[in-house]
Amino acid sequence: MRYVLPKRILRLRYLSLHRGLSELLYRHDPVGLAALGAPKDEYEAEASTIIPKLKGATGPDDVRRIVHQEFLHWFEDEQTAGPESAYNAIACEIWETFVRH
Repeated sequence: MRYVLPKRILRLRYLSLHRGLSELLYRHDPVGLAALGAPKDEYEAEASTIIPKLKGATGPDDVRRIVHQEFLHWFEDEQTAGPESAYNAIACEIWETFVRH
């Protein structure tokens, strides 16, 4: 028999994941917005579009690709988003902290 978590608990888990991922992105600051004085919630939109895609990730390489693609989407070009390789540390931390479990 499969147990399904109540919606309230699922929502709290999502909010915790969203907050943690947004904070992680702000700390790593892949496009330099925090360095320019952007508010701490600057990467919330990106976190919102990254989270659903993490479900299919099988390792840090998938996470790096997902995060980079989302930053390309949000910032519209690689000049602003930077190369995919610049997202290695972000991907490893996301994998270890949020996905691998």
